[in-house]
Amino acid sequence: MATRANPYGVFNFKVDFANGVTASFSEVSGLDSEQGVIEYRTGEDDTVMSKHPGLRKHSNVVLKRGIIGTTNLWAWREQVMNGIGNTDDTEGKAQVTVHLLNEKREPVVTWKLNKAWPVKWVGPSLAASKNETALETLELAHEGITME
Repeated sequence: MATRANPYGVFNFKVDFANGVTASFSEVSGLDSEQGVIEYRTGEDDTVMSKHPGLRKHSNVVLKRGIIGTTNLWAWREQVMNGIGNTDDTEGKAQVTVHLLNEKREPVVTWKLNKAWPVKWVGPSLAASKNETALETLELAHEGITME
């Protein structure tokens, strides 16, 4: 990634799915990584705890978009609801890539979600008294994130 004086805007991004799902989103959240801490004290140390890296944790990634009449996100969720878990644990799972783009729509930072699958789908909140876009939300569990 090239260094520049002004930070990139959060509004210029795209999401790619390795399993052929095609969708555009208005919001992506949950791109994070956390590591637990294991505290250990030997019998020789009176009051000092040493700290070691523990298990890595990754939040679910949440994708939001306006409803446009396609059912491909629901179809993926339905595939998972009907049973994933073939012998190599890849059925229903896909690599999902989120690209932050510059003004020329070229990727400048890329996050890759390994073995992502839809753990939750949320339809729109409907209300006759509101003048808002109908949104659907897809929440993805995954087995690790990398950044390039």
